[in-house]
Amino acid sequence: MKLKDVNDPLAIFYHQNYGPGFGGRGRDIRVTGSTVTLNPGCSYHPGPVTKGSYTIEEMEVFQVSGLPPVSRISASTGMQAHATALKFERETRFSADVNKAIDAKQACLLQAEAEMFRSEESFDEEQTFIEKFALGDAKDVISLNVSGTMMVTTRATLCAMKDSVLAQQFDDSKWTEQGCDGPLVDEWMPDQVSTWAKSIKGLPEDVGIVLYENEITGRELLAMNIDSLKMMGLKRAGTVALLLKEIKKFDRTSQDVVTLIEHSPYCFGKILDYLCLKQLHLSGLIINEPKLPEVCDMQKRRFEKVVKYYFPGIAVRSTLG
Repeated sequence: MKLKDVNDPLAIFYHQNYGPGFGGRGRDIRVTGSTVTLNPGCSYHPGPVTKGSYTIEEMEVFQVSGLPPVSRISASTGMQAHATALKFERETRFSADVNKAIDAKQACLLQAEAEMFRSEESFDEEQTFIEKFALGDAKDVISLNVSGTMMVTTRATLCAMKDSVLAQQFDDSKWTEQGCDGPLVDEWMPDQVSTWAKSIKGLPEDVGIVLYENEITGRELLAMNIDSLKMMGLKRAGTVALLLKEIKKFDRTSQDVVTLIEHSPYCFGKILDYLCLKQLHLSGLIINEPKLPEVCDMQKRRFEKVVKYYFPGIAVRSTLG
């Protein structure tokens, strides 16, 4: 088919949801999968082509160069930029040079707008990824001491391969045995705060009663200082000092709770990186299955031992390489 206007910005364009398209609003030719739809007469002369849909049996692909700026915009943006491109009308009211300059300005503006749309789409995609990636309970964040090297991960990552020894070490039953299944201090209710205070050796029993009467929760307990304790009527210096000392232990304990892993940090780190990517893949945050870990020659034998220790099953070992 012959093009009506050689400067038609929509003579050829591309959209992310289907293949190449030719022509303006009516889309004289559009390729979708293995089907080509013909609707001649918009940007191209009808010629001998019959309107309708046809199944593609053979296709030849040619590279198109020297596309007008607006065509390149349509090739790189979604429906919003395409709709904007349709509003572009070439200037004809002035001399050829002036019209050409105005058209070039219009094309630049459209390109800038298309870039803005693309940036917004990219930002939305990144925001969605971050929101999904950040989902989870802070209680499941685990600190690991791998032979002196500190690493932080989540239980979901460590349990990504359910049949492994590593997953069993951090499953619900084992995690309960480590004492992590009970409520955290900042989730305590006033009665739990009172019970805790009464269990402190050397602390007067009425301290627990005072805390309960003031309905102090665990979160509030962690924020206590000398002034707040005195406001509740706890004025004896020794009592206040002892109570604050016990409260500070919670902060130190939360920092010291780590799980010891007595293996090579290099080898375990490789496994952890792989499991992290695998968990993201299982969660739908990345499309492709992660590649197997690449290990340097000097560490291959040690890496194999670590893999066999945590992943004794043949199927699991073959997954990790």
